[in-house]
Amino acid sequence: MNLISIPAFQDNYIWVLSENNGRCIIVDPGEAAPVLAAIEEKPVAAEAILLTHHHQDHVGGVKTIT
Repeated sequence: MNLISIPAFQDNYIWVLSENNGRCIIVDPGEAAPVLAAIEEKPVAAEAILLTHHHQDHVGGVKTIT
């Protein structure tokens, strides 16, 4: 399993957990643009999004990603 940390805002991170099979899980995507860039770079396909809680800095990018 691979773990990608994506800096978000000024003090937060978005996490992408990926397998070697081309699939990934995105954790707390507060911003969409850096997530989309990271998964395009690998490339991996998002299979699920995990939200730890409902604050804008954790859920803000969900609509754009899905």
